[in-house]
Amino acid sequence: MHLLQLQIQDFRNLRKVNFKPVEGVNLITGVNASGKTSLLEAIYYLSHLRSFRTPQITDLINRQSSQLQLVARINTDYENIIPLGIQRSRNKLEVRANHQPIKRVADIATLFPVLAIHPDSYKLITGSPLQRRQYIDWGVFHVEHNYYSVWQRYKRALSQRNAALKSRQNNAYCSLWDRELFDMATYIDTLRGKYLANLAPYFNELVTEFFKGQTVEMMYKRGWPESTSLIELLQNELHKDRMKGLTQYGPHRAELNIKVDGQSAQTGISRGQQKTLVALLRLIQAQQFTESTGRNCILLYDDLAAELDSNHRQKILKVLAKMQVQLFITAIEAEQIDLSAWATKKMFHVEQGQLKDLI
Repeated sequence: MHLLQLQIQDFRNLRKVNFKPVEGVNLITGVNASGKTSLLEAIYYLSHLRSFRTPQITDLINRQSSQLQLVARINTDYENIIPLGIQRSRNKLEVRANHQPIKRVADIATLFPVLAIHPDSYKLITGSPLQRRQYIDWGVFHVEHNYYSVWQRYKRALSQRNAALKSRQNNAYCSLWDRELFDMATYIDTLRGKYLANLAPYFNELVTEFFKGQTVEMMYKRGWPESTSLIELLQNELHKDRMKGLTQYGPHRAELNIKVDGQSAQTGISRGQQKTLVALLRLIQAQQFTESTGRNCILLYDDLAAELDSNHRQKILKVLAKMQVQLFITAIEAEQIDLSAWATKKMFHVEQGQLKDLI
């Protein structure tokens, strides 16, 4: 799967852009605020229906317009070329794929899988456990086709139980959803554990190269004690849940702990090491995606040269050149990124929201 063409209209400062990337690596250069990051952001939005930079749709629509529009042509895994389009105003969203309306984010994410590494990616490590759960769930979602429906069932049951707890319903009513929570939680935990076990070989290989002489561990905590059955915990801790007005245990409380030489990666390593580690986490996710599904995903790497020192930059580029992904990289100057290892490559330059092909 790869992006053949993307027409962008009124997305940030990109008023009217026709982008035709190649299947291999695409390098986009330009000074800061020229629009090169916005180009990657538009590709990301096409897959996730949200930005990796802002939660506000008003930040994405050009100030001189009332809506943005993204129209793409993608080559699917079955060599079918299909159109994919988004039209977004401040209060309305329309998404179509192959001329059919799309109602769920999950459907477009399945069709057009995109991963991004950007200057704020270090928050995957320093941010809340939610971000690390989302990291796991992206991978599980793309390799286990029924994961989305199971997770939706769990969230509905959790919402119902929490509503009953907050409204001070009696114990019997609050416990009505315990069996559903237990069944879905067990399945979610099994799939998450399996996914992380499959990631481990890729992770170990790269950290050995990038963190030489150091011990890097990735430990999954499922959201309730290993020695305790969740359904028993829900029953035994009901009085505490009622006091708090929420369900304290379950996969919605899961965590991914990462340690370097026994210290938490959140506080025990430098920002540069955090950025390197996050890059590795995304790279192994893309590698595992290809191995598990037989499909290629799209990888966006914003401002690679500024995020890594020269040594780590060369190492990352060496890894990227071996991967089966369609790659988009931004940099201020073309000389910062060595593309010699790619057979298929193309360079673009963005200036004041205008895109030009270089080679």
